[in-house]
Amino acid sequence: MPRKTDESAGKAMPTFLKVFVLIAVALAIPIVPFVIWGHDIEQAAAAWEETHASPGLMAIVLFLLLSLDVFLPVPSSLVNTLAGAKLGLLAGGAVCFAGLTVGAAFGFGLAKLAGPALQRRWMAEEDVRNLQKFANDWGVVTLVVTRALPILAEAAVVLLGVQGLSWRKFWPPVLLANAGISVAYAAFGQVAAEQEWLVIALAISAGLPLLLTFFARRWLQSQRTEEVV
Repeated sequence: MPRKTDESAGKAMPTFLKVFVLIAVALAIPIVPFVIWGHDIEQAAAAWEETHASPGLMAIVLFLLLSLDVFLPVPSSLVNTLAGAKLGLLAGGAVCFAGLTVGAAFGFGLAKLAGPALQRRWMAEEDVRNLQKFANDWGVVTLVVTRALPILAEAAVVLLGVQGLSWRKFWPPVLLANAGISVAYAAFGQVAAEQEWLVIALAISAGLPLLLTFFARRWLQSQRTEEVV
């Protein structure tokens, strides 16, 4: 029996990696403008930081941006840093946490609703079984590991939602990871604003997660190639 379980897990991994990479590539398409015009976006963010909008309005705008992260090319790390700079650690962290959580839940919920239809149309029955097993065994770990990575975070949420991961397993890792990410970026933004190097902090918070995502995707692709060989 353990041997059969190991064989099933071995089949689930390459199937998961294949679909995961495909979804990550699809979600990466909207972010191309940010990569091309990243410098202009960073300048716009820096200019916005110098505005004197009310904290309430700023909080609403930042929350909406983060909650739509699954559907729009929103650089969430940059937005989180800006929230800390404009609203401080507590308020900024709270806005970031709420926005990230609502966005993840929105994408996950829609994926769960569309999952059965997508599986019937695009996946073989064996692939569906393998992905469901992977979601049950490794879904929580995947959510935690990818939460801070642009594109891959959304890909994990969508894929695990399609595979029917339960809300009970979804909430704990997402809430804990979002809390850590929110506090870290808000603190980073507040310190940067106080020390007057916010523009540099915005550039770092926008570029570093994308760089980590690039290397993570390369690793996933290499793992997929090794499994095929």
